[in-house]
Amino acid sequence: MGVFVRRDNINLITNHRRSMGQRQAKQHMQAGVKLYHQRHYAQAINKWRQSLNRLNNAEDRFITLGYLAQALCDQGEYEGMLSYALSQMQLATDQNDSAMKCEAFLNLAKAYERLADFTKALQYGKASLEHPSMDPRTPGYTHLTIALAHLGMSQFQQCLESFESAMNVANETSDRLLELQICVGLGSLFTLLRDITKALIFLRNALAIVQSVTVDDVHAKYRCLILYHLSVALRMKGSLVDAKEACDEASQLAVEMGNRAIHARCMCSLADIYRELGESEAKETITKSWARYEDAYRVMRGANDKMGEVLVLSSMAKSASESRSHYTGQCECQAIQLNKKCIEIANQIGCKHVVLKCHLRLAELYSQLNDDDSEEMARRGASRLTQEMQLFCNFCGQRYGLKDESLQALRCSHIFHEKCLHTYLLQRTDQNCPKCRCRAVLSDNISIRSSIASTADVQSPSTSFAPPGGVATPLVSVAAELGDITPQATLTRRPPQQDKILRGAEKDIDRVDRSLARLKSQTTANSCAAVPVPSPEVPSTTTSGASEPIASTSSAAPILSNQTNHKPPPPPRKPCCSQAALPPSSIVALPPAMPLAEDGPLVITHTPTVTDV
Repeated sequence: MGVFVRRDNINLITNHRRSMGQRQAKQHMQAGVKLYHQRHYAQAINKWRQSLNRLNNAEDRFITLGYLAQALCDQGEYEGMLSYALSQMQLATDQNDSAMKCEAFLNLAKAYERLADFTKALQYGKASLEHPSMDPRTPGYTHLTIALAHLGMSQFQQCLESFESAMNVANETSDRLLELQICVGLGSLFTLLRDITKALIFLRNALAIVQSVTVDDVHAKYRCLILYHLSVALRMKGSLVDAKEACDEASQLAVEMGNRAIHARCMCSLADIYRELGESEAKETITKSWARYEDAYRVMRGANDKMGEVLVLSSMAKSASESRSHYTGQCECQAIQLNKKCIEIANQIGCKHVVLKCHLRLAELYSQLNDDDSEEMARRGASRLTQEMQLFCNFCGQRYGLKDESLQALRCSHIFHEKCLHTYLLQRTDQNCPKCRCRAVLSDNISIRSSIASTADVQSPSTSFAPPGGVATPLVSVAAELGDITPQATLTRRPPQQDKILRGAEKDIDRVDRSLARLKSQTTANSCAAVPVPSPEVPSTTTSGASEPIASTSSAAPILSNQTNHKPPPPPRKPCCSQAALPPSSIVALPPAMPLAEDGPLVITHTPTVTDV
């Protein structure tokens, strides 16, 4: 009898110790979150790894794997992120849990998108959408990942469609972090398409949103990302001093955050800026700028960041093509080799836009060498890629994406020159999209609910849902459950950091405002000097945000000359910023699809799409 009692006591002690071990493991998991928000990243990752080895509960293990995947993603260790995402997928399969599979597929899609395996990213992203999710925000992050994968493959129409779907979810769930990332993605897209004004407006909107982020490390993470993209857009616009300031700050934040990928991109962007400034202004030798490219490329190779490698090689090829005498005495040889190497890697990942730019540079180089056959081959390759990516306006027949031009898209996500599309809507009776023949529906309004700055004082989180697997900003969502960390989203900032955050964000927004003002003044001056007074046959309209008339282009005149306009002009656009000079609190709010009556109005003025600025 005593033996049985002793055994029961042993079992009770064993169970008690096991229970205590599980509690300690969960405490390690929560301690890791606190350490991560305090920017002790290595210690946080060690805590999560320790708790992962001791946790028995499947859901707790799944959440911890999500934390580890997100942390390694933030540090640019994408292969490690993929490893933990695969572990999540294995656990979800063992549990046969659809919600876990949804989260695991999303983490896999994000990992493959970062590793520039865009085909797999699209496949896993679509698989995530096929499974139900416990967090209503998860489909929005999935659409965002799909949009970024399409952007990497230069599929701009599908990219816009996915951004619109993601913004739908952001509006429905009031998820400001998702909206912020969409704005950054759209800024990157329009920078690529050389509509710098739209790119700056989207990035300005992202800067305004980031002011409401209260968790310090999350604020720094997204501010670093925005400033990097802002430096690229400002450089392409010609604001080199502002671009350098933004890039320097982004580089410093990337070092503090331990994000190798962003830091390497900042090094590349800074070298581009010095290349544009020139040796005399930058007070830096061309050789030193070249060393920045090499350092950035070395970091990208170490992280297996193929997209980063392509970006650096493209910049190196451009530098060598423009300043060959500084790098080699062998004429165009090095420039040609760099462009060919860039084409090789870009073809591996499917980045057609970079391949197109390399072909255009090669055509110029072969022209200088009088190599007619190679030049013709390069120009044919560029023409083929232009057709595949549809980088041309069907109205004037001219390419876009070569210089800074204002673009506009229809609801079907096909993109045209804004002035050509405006003239088309004024003059044609059969108003269909010339690419897909869908009805040419243009949303010309920007929703201005309230300025973003006013949301900084809201006292409740943006959403009450917490993700089960830590995919949709997992480290932020759990902050509300911990005692000494203020929850993220639209909350009041912590007093010790309030002035510092506000000063930095306001300085960034002022920088963008100055650039936008210069762009507007240049556009107005060019329009006044170049645009003649419109004839009675082509009535002109003015927008509420600008005073320059919009007249038909000479290339479109032969098509429109035989038609008489009997329709009133489209309604004027509302300004894209509020009276307080702040961007709208939401860039897009896509309305549900509705049938169009044959005799009804063409321009639907409900709510905008992501293509409207």
